[in-house]
Amino acid sequence: MELRTLNTFLKVAELRSFSRAAVQLGYSQSTVTTHIQLLESELGVQLFDRINKTVRLTQYGETLSGYARDLTRTAAAATAAMQTPQALSGELRIAMAESLCSTFFPQILRRFHQVHPNVALIVRTGGTSDMFDMLQHNEVDFFYTLDRRLFQTDFMKFLDVEEPVCFVTSPRNPLAAQQTVTTEQILSQELILTERGMSYRDVLTETLAKDGLELRPFLEVGNTDLICKLLTADIGVSYLPEYLIRSALECGTLSKLNVPTCHLYLWRQLFCHRDKWITPQMQAMIDLMQSLETPTDA
Repeated sequence: MELRTLNTFLKVAELRSFSRAAVQLGYSQSTVTTHIQLLESELGVQLFDRINKTVRLTQYGETLSGYARDLTRTAAAATAAMQTPQALSGELRIAMAESLCSTFFPQILRRFHQVHPNVALIVRTGGTSDMFDMLQHNEVDFFYTLDRRLFQTDFMKFLDVEEPVCFVTSPRNPLAAQQTVTTEQILSQELILTERGMSYRDVLTETLAKDGLELRPFLEVGNTDLICKLLTADIGVSYLPEYLIRSALECGTLSKLNVPTCHLYLWRQLFCHRDKWITPQMQAMIDLMQSLETPTDA
């Protein structure tokens, strides 16, 4: 069983197409067909159902896919270990939530580019459902999101970090002087919220709806930098991930409100499709992002 035939098998399984797999691998379609036939002959089973130009894994194909991913991943890791970091090249496509892009990604980008300057990074932003769709259609290699804790059988998770989300306002707002704030007091304020479809906005909406309460913001905007500027100018109350406002809280330009009935958490999560071959540049990004989350000894 050769790695090249396993790579071909995984690419056909990922794209569900012999012709598209041939294009991405740089093979002729007949070569892809030959690789699959050789693999099926060697194993003595049929790996794909081919009906009316539709390609789907058989039960045997599903079983092989797990072993094939492990084998190709191990081979890629061995190859990467033999290379100097600067040898990595190609591109890496990542979809991520806008708040993560502006907060966490600059450090990740700086570190990654220092070590792997020949890898081109392509970043797209969007909501969780949009990013899932990008991953399903192989438009990106990873997606990095802030959302409820997600468990998807079609995806592998490489990062899972809890993040608090809180109500925030100007220190000059009377609510900032209170030890606790009620939900009713929050709803009586001028609310500035991110657009519907943003994970933390949707979680808040659903939490309040359980008590028959409804959000009525006077402003909805996707730009969190603008929201923070308005709050600093003593305009309204917002609901944001704490990491977005941590520096403002530390220097006292914004104040976090303690609302016990809405003490919510979300998770930063990094996913790729389970049928995706982990390239050396993908593995390098996984290793970097995991290392940045690992506490170091003082």
